[in-house]
Amino acid sequence: MNALLQRYYRKPFIGIFAFVAVFLGTPLAHTVTVLIIDIVGKSNSYMVFLTLGLIAAGMLLYGTRKNEEVSGTLLGFAAGMLLWIGWAAWSFKYHEFSLSLPMVTRSEEGGKLPMHLLFIQSSFGVCMVTLLFYVFNKDTRCNAFRWIQKTCGLKVGDPDSGIGRNFCRITFLETVYVIWFCYSVSLFLGDGRFLGYNHPITYAIVGFLALWGVYLLYRLMKFTRVMAAIRYAIPTKSIFWIPFGEFAPKYGFYEEVWLHPADYSGTMWVVLGVCVTLLMASAFLPQRRQSVPKAA
Repeated sequence: MNALLQRYYRKPFIGIFAFVAVFLGTPLAHTVTVLIIDIVGKSNSYMVFLTLGLIAAGMLLYGTRKNEEVSGTLLGFAAGMLLWIGWAAWSFKYHEFSLSLPMVTRSEEGGKLPMHLLFIQSSFGVCMVTLLFYVFNKDTRCNAFRWIQKTCGLKVGDPDSGIGRNFCRITFLETVYVIWFCYSVSLFLGDGRFLGYNHPITYAIVGFLALWGVYLLYRLMKFTRVMAAIRYAIPTKSIFWIPFGEFAPKYGFYEEVWLHPADYSGTMWVVLGVCVTLLMASAFLPQRRQSVPKAA
């Protein structure tokens, strides 16, 4: 098996490998949320989501203390996804369920959506405020933040050495913030109070995001290290998801099968199998050798 994996450990397969593995995590997260609520009911689901978050927090603690690139990247990504659906997203859903809040209309077309999505949308300000920490961080390795610093002429100082970076913590924070930011952007774009799904500007923005996502995927296919590719695939898949995962179903191109796992159980089992297999296989691919100190 190692010989087969090493055969494809080269461009563009590494980038494709990483993108598919990370991209499939998003529909799986939606499916897990739907299944939990359907199986145990809204009134009992909080215990399951709380437990899920605790497990993810344990994964994050282990990965942070172990401080290795392979386990840190994979555990950071998994913990970010699980803590988002287990604690972050559920904290918004809880008030909707406990107060029996109705669906709300937010578009000229009369489209309705669950109240908890408006809560997520309203938290966008907190997201932007806390992101300022990373915008002004001289040690950031994020291309987007570095571009902002360079374009705006921000003098944040010279970065320290990257030796000893905690990959689990970095990947976890990137996963959570990228989900939070991109989810909020998609909600604002579809909100008729601002633009709405059928506004010409929305079409233009969605088209731009589609092209940007394709461009990021093109860059991703030039990667030669799988863990670096997986970390780069996190924002790539989120940009890609807005036009192709959020808006394409709204425009009638296909159904959101991940929201109906009972009707598309075979499809979602395949998605689960492929995602888990690729993420597990990534640990067996050749990795960059790097010595980092243990976390305190």
